[in-house]
Amino acid sequence: MLNKRTIIFGLVALVALAGIIWYGSRQDSTIGEQAAALLRGGLFPKEEPSQLIEEEFILGNPEAPVTIIEYSSHFCGACVNFHSETLPLIMEKYIKNGQVKLIPRRLSPSELGQTLLCAQEQNKFQLVDDYLFEHAQELLEQTSQAASEEELNAIVAKWLKAVAGNSGLNQADFDQCFDSDKYHQKIVNWFDQAEAAGVEATPTFFINGQMIVGSQPYSQFEKIIEDEL
Repeated sequence: MLNKRTIIFGLVALVALAGIIWYGSRQDSTIGEQAAALLRGGLFPKEEPSQLIEEEFILGNPEAPVTIIEYSSHFCGACVNFHSETLPLIMEKYIKNGQVKLIPRRLSPSELGQTLLCAQEQNKFQLVDDYLFEHAQELLEQTSQAASEEELNAIVAKWLKAVAGNSGLNQADFDQCFDSDKYHQKIVNWFDQAEAAGVEATPTFFINGQMIVGSQPYSQFEKIIEDEL
């Protein structure tokens, strides 16, 4: 489980993350302050925003009576476990029948957030999100040998663009979106929303407003969901 001291942002942090993923790097900063400070510096070339996605990605029926808001990171072991073990059970019993919807908000390095939102433009958010949870460690391994920030940037961009292409996205459209800064504010908003909600660790879930923190068994989710139905 990552707490707010260990949520890492941006390209430079990926190298450090490979060695200190379970430890703190910004002890005195809040989630929103860390994200805003990094993103304010501009990680991507500036481009006039166009066709921005304002809606949240929702997994399941938007009218479902139970809403799970999930704050997690692709580099958090407990988050990976939730996606590989617990979410499929929730999906099968509650999401597929329209009783539950899941709203994911990713507290990962901003390049991954940009990747997801660009994928959402092509209706591939969930597909790419699942891949990142399964393979984010590969990105850490590749970036660990980077000799400069420029080389690091190139490795990350190449890897994420390859993920998009291998996931069936239109490569040209994705690349144009990724290389822009069009989702700058939306990514910052994820972190601001987390801080405003009192999130201090990943994963953190809100089931119709009731908070669950950390690695919890499926039975815990099931109990709260049943109480809300």
